[in-house]
Amino acid sequence: MAKKLEWINILKGLGIMMVVYAHMTSGFVRDFFFLFHMPLFFIIAGYLFRPNADLRAYLGRKSLHLLVPYGFFMALLYMPVLYQSLDGDQTLSQALLNMVLGGRALISGLAAFWFVTCFWATQQLINVLLTRLSLRTTGIIMLAMLGLATVNQWFFRELWLIGNFNVVLMAAPCFYLGHLVAHYRIDVERPRVLLLTAGIGVLSMWCVHADPHFTMDMKYADYGMPVLSLLGAFAITLVLMALSRQLARVPVVSRVVGLIGKASMVIMFLHLSIQVTLDHHGLVEALAPRWLLMLLLPVLLYLLVRQNGWARLLCLGDSTVLTERRARRHEQRQKGITLVSS
Repeated sequence: MAKKLEWINILKGLGIMMVVYAHMTSGFVRDFFFLFHMPLFFIIAGYLFRPNADLRAYLGRKSLHLLVPYGFFMALLYMPVLYQSLDGDQTLSQALLNMVLGGRALISGLAAFWFVTCFWATQQLINVLLTRLSLRTTGIIMLAMLGLATVNQWFFRELWLIGNFNVVLMAAPCFYLGHLVAHYRIDVERPRVLLLTAGIGVLSMWCVHADPHFTMDMKYADYGMPVLSLLGAFAITLVLMALSRQLARVPVVSRVVGLIGKASMVIMFLHLSIQVTLDHHGLVEALAPRWLLMLLLPVLLYLLVRQNGWARLLCLGDSTVLTERRARRHEQRQKGITLVSS
């Protein structure tokens, strides 16, 4: 398990580094990264997913892990927006409404927040399906969702739901594909598998270069070419899985990229706000230093908040402090009962 988590963190690290870079640039590299950098995280989650028949417990645990940091960083980073709304073009009520709606309503430094609510909804949906239905039946539902995602993309692109829940139509199939890789124990390093996925990946790269519409922008229900873009994103993710397993054998790379992977949630929440701040003050315009800064500042915050239980809860959704508190209360009650009985 330790080895698995090691390469998974490296994979997440590679993914979030591409996310940050893609949000800084335009052109072919940006379009290529957009093809797979968001599907990658849903596929990773599906790979790690284990169904939990206790729906209430699963809902509580995942809500704590995802929605508590979402609410904390939202409150922290949205305060300047609320302040500006007092004498700006946007009214306070509109700013508060956008905060509640999330999804596409969040722009600028909070533009990436849509991922968290969509990710949370995807986890809950897949857990309900796989604890109530067979893998095959769930697969049929995923195909139907892909069809609905295409309808949303082609005919109702401007239609979106609170928290970007409409994007679950594409996110859930990505999640399901990752689960299939784990379920069938597909060896991504096997030569035939690696050759096939690398070939599809290179072909997808050429398709993005030839036609930028082949790429994805999941937030805005732009899923590229139906099925083909998803297939390309899936193949590239499998190649990156194989690469991450190899990088896990290189100690220095494993530690550095793995740490970035562990801090990926904090990076996701903060990197665009850092970019907006740098733009506002005209600081660090060079691409490489800015990219490093947008990665390193959140990593430093991650290392800092890990030192305190309540900070871990608010910033990382780590409920250890609550568990320890409940354990202490239980122990105190037990001692009280013992004293009374004696």
